[in-house]
Amino acid sequence: MGHLVITIGCEYGAKGNAIGRKIAEDLGIKFYDRELVDQIIEEVGIPKDIMNRVEEGGTIAGKGAEGDVRGSFSKYADLTERAIHVQKQIIRKLAEKEACVIIGRSADYILKDSKDIKLLRAFIYAPYEIRIQNIMKSHSLSESDAKILLLEKDKRYHKRHLALTGSNRGDRHNRDILINSAFLGVEGTAEYLEELIQKKYGSGEE
Repeated sequence: MGHLVITIGCEYGAKGNAIGRKIAEDLGIKFYDRELVDQIIEEVGIPKDIMNRVEEGGTIAGKGAEGDVRGSFSKYADLTERAIHVQKQIIRKLAEKEACVIIGRSADYILKDSKDIKLLRAFIYAPYEIRIQNIMKSHSLSESDAKILLLEKDKRYHKRHLALTGSNRGDRHNRDILINSAFLGVEGTAEYLEELIQKKYGSGEE
């Protein structure tokens, strides 16, 4: 079995990005957050507005990733379908290339049948009140504005996950562990997941 790949799905405002970054730093492996994955997608020819259509459900909302079609994405007539195909291929290539942490972008589902990597799929959540507090602090927003932003993000991420996988974001069946980040905090949650990796895979090296 090959190198270690950690996917972290997370609720907005639950500090999943910070937790994933700490794990990557502690283990000395590559870190891919949502923005970096989207940047790579743009570089291969899928404009940001098309990815936004995917987040809004596009024309294929609810279609599962099991219907993946092999070959060049130029054969896809619908741009949102091209975007989904390209995103899945990029996630797979990042995972195949080297040990890494991948934040969001339904990587847990996309990689669920991978055979040649050591895979840990975590989902980070937190109580609503904690998420609001985190958003207020990180974005310098009032409580009412933080609530509006959280609602918008939850709707968008849910639609994107549904379009890519045909399942709800909170579905536990494509995750190995679900953890409340407010229970141990960012550092404690990262350390807990690192210990879990050690128990399952040892050092995580090839």
